[in-house]
Amino acid sequence: MGGARASARPAPLGADGKPLSTWQVWLRRLCIVMIVWAVLELVFGAVFWAAGSVAGDVRLAGVELRDIAAAVGATALVSAVFNLAIGLLGIRGAKNPYKITLFFWITLADAVLTAWAMAGNLSSGIVDVTGIVSGLFIIALAVCTWQVRGQTGYFDEHP
Repeated sequence: MGGARASARPAPLGADGKPLSTWQVWLRRLCIVMIVWAVLELVFGAVFWAAGSVAGDVRLAGVELRDIAAAVGATALVSAVFNLAIGLLGIRGAKNPYKITLFFWITLADAVLTAWAMAGNLSSGIVDVTGIVSGLFIIALAVCTWQVRGQTGYFDEHP
């Protein structure tokens, strides 16, 4: 009973029929997490949107509760659509590194801006745990994306 397991799963294949690299696999996994998050945001946004439409004349800090719920719901819905689109672009790029260009630039810009915001917050003495977790997620996406983009030879031609 030694040796390799007979039930080992075959490596997932990319668009070119070759097994995905470790970076492609991790990029795909992170994008699946992003899509799951987008679905949760859709549910959350729909619940708040519906709550805003049925809320009575309850006021919170001088603002009607229905307005707060509608604003939170709309924000969550817009964020969900954006995250869903980005997650799908990432999965497309993970399967075919030659189609990762748009996702690469979006992720790179987001990671730079996020790291800048995190550094600014930390230097001001602000510790935002959710911002740090979100920032580390975006930076992990950017690292995976950079590595997958590098598989195309892009950095060999464009230093």
